[in-house]
Amino acid sequence: MSRITTLILAACAVAGAGHADTVAAQNTAAPPKAAATAAKKAAPATAAAEKKPAAAPAEPAAPAEDAAFKLFRHDLINLLALSGDAHKQIAAAQIAAPDQKDSTRSAIKKTPALVKHALELGPQDPLVLWIAASNACLDKPGCADPAALKTLQSADADNTAVWLLSWPADGNAEMERASVARMAQTQRYNDYWNADVAALYHALEILPVPKEITALGLSSESARINFATSIASAFLPVSLQSLHQLCTKLDATKDEATIADCIAVARKLEAGGTFVAQGIGFAIEEALLQPGVDKDVMGARRRSAAWQKEKFMELSGRFSREPALAQAYVDALEKEPDASAALIAFLRGQKQHTDPPGDWQPAPPPKAPDPLAAPSLSPTPPAQP
Repeated sequence: MSRITTLILAACAVAGAGHADTVAAQNTAAPPKAAATAAKKAAPATAAAEKKPAAAPAEPAAPAEDAAFKLFRHDLINLLALSGDAHKQIAAAQIAAPDQKDSTRSAIKKTPALVKHALELGPQDPLVLWIAASNACLDKPGCADPAALKTLQSADADNTAVWLLSWPADGNAEMERASVARMAQTQRYNDYWNADVAALYHALEILPVPKEITALGLSSESARINFATSIASAFLPVSLQSLHQLCTKLDATKDEATIADCIAVARKLEAGGTFVAQGIGFAIEEALLQPGVDKDVMGARRRSAAWQKEKFMELSGRFSREPALAQAYVDALEKEPDASAALIAFLRGQKQHTDPPGDWQPAPPPKAPDPLAAPSLSPTPPAQP
């Protein structure tokens, strides 16, 4: 079961339970593994996104896709496949991922063919290249396009995220250090999450949301956001976890240069990433910075990020009741250059402060926090940020 299939089915199951907006927010805040875990908690029958060791008990099967939703999804793909728009084609490619092994679906309506068509329509489009360079099927055998990654790294060389896709898969520590050094030379981090959500959202507008979903009290806008964020969350770089593991285990007496590189990369994650990328950035800095001014400044930034996340969660909980609010969020995603900028623009558009009051403190972290499974933006900040 692919990670994207799990997330799509979980989105349907949770929407059926009437919690679409909450899950949409959770998916923006969790890496692929954590998103699947959150979805599993919301829909117990959903399979885990990550493979377990062979000795572990078998995971429960994912729920069967609702017949009405499956028909909606297939009709949507059929229409999108006819489009001459690259973003609609790449949206269709992602929505079609669960059909990879479905013998009843035509090959031209499956992910590999749709990705190929999207590349023909937008050979230099960063979002198209990003999805093509990722494992767009999110299953074995994969369908990542090495040529697309090479093109993307040439077209967007100053973007940390495009080099993160080249993270060595064999665990070679020296190659990992070289990868961090390359990323440290970039100017910004953007994993195209906001562009992907906007593309998916507009693709979903082609057809009315099934009445089985809107009958639950969800607005069409909130249902589309839930579905779009569920899919886009599957394309957050898995190598973020490997980056965290490498950086937080460095020896300050032996790895001074790599520590400096890791801190530089972490700050880029914090400045332009989704909640998960920000959380990993803060976790890296927390592990590497010595007590002092730099760590205090980082604590202040982390405190502001925790406040922004809290305000977003409050607003996103109103999406199903206030379609205009949901649309404002999509507009911010579409207009701003990265997920962090979109979040700030959305909050300011709703007259929300982006920095907390002086006496505000984030909720304490769990007793045994796992920055990869649930990257918290709210460890206790310095008393005087």
